[in-house]
Amino acid sequence: WIEDEVDLSEDVTDWKMNKITQVEKDYITNILRLFTQSDVAVGQNYYDQFIPKFKNNEVRNMLGSFANREGVHQRAYALLNDTLGLPDSEYHAFLEYKEMANKIEYMQKSDNSTHRGLALALAKSVFNEGVALFASFVMLLNFQRFGKMKGMGKVVEWSIRDESMHVEGNSNLFKSFCAEHPKLVDDSFKKEIYMMATEIVKLEDKFIDLAYSLGDIEGLSADDVKKYIRYITDRRLLQLGLKTTFKVKENPLSWLEWILNGADHTNFFENRVTEYEVAGLSGNWETAYN
Repeated sequence: WIEDEVDLSEDVTDWKMNKITQVEKDYITNILRLFTQSDVAVGQNYYDQFIPKFKNNEVRNMLGSFANREGVHQRAYALLNDTLGLPDSEYHAFLEYKEMANKIEYMQKSDNSTHRGLALALAKSVFNEGVALFASFVMLLNFQRFGKMKGMGKVVEWSIRDESMHVEGNSNLFKSFCAEHPKLVDDSFKKEIYMMATEIVKLEDKFIDLAYSLGDIEGLSADDVKKYIRYITDRRLLQLGLKTTFKVKENPLSWLEWILNGADHTNFFENRVTEYEVAGLSGNWETAYN
């Protein structure tokens, strides 16, 4: 998918005709202040941290494709900002909030000059894309449940699909790299990754508190988002081959599973199909469960 496929016409109506409240507008604006810059940080990490270090053609192709998707995400959220009429100054406004500036600084801080540093940078990339973006994803996607900001919700759905693929690819690359350099994986190495997980959750908690500082949002509390972040962080640790830290086994946001796990059955006469799955309705129930 590309940003031009997103229909934001109803979002503009929601925004200008006050279908969403001023508190909700401020909440969305706070999140969008950071979103484009977060994707810029993730994309830069691919170009600066990883692609120069890995020479295997297949790995470089994978990393290059991930970086390309981050460019699409940047343009999609920038288009949303511009379409809603947010001023250009919002692209730099995140610097005025320490909760946002600290988060971006942490996402970009890595040292890949050694094998150990490169492995840790890969682990951090899983938290960057698989945790740091997901609080914002959840907070924005919640509006779609109530028939609001549906174009924005579609961008989030597509972005989550991409980021989930990136997390899987980077997790597998991390484990393969560690298997090739087994001496890296000692207790201090694992401890450093667990510390990353703890730090990313702390940063997300502060950002969530900032987003909710102006009032409550229908259907989703700050505590709900914080519980979800702990749940998703545990999932990322498992993907890295490590043990969970927060021991949250069940997704506290059951509605999220329903939205994200359902196939996107697009009417191709009306919209361009973006679903990555092909022939998803073929076969039978017996083979589906075997």
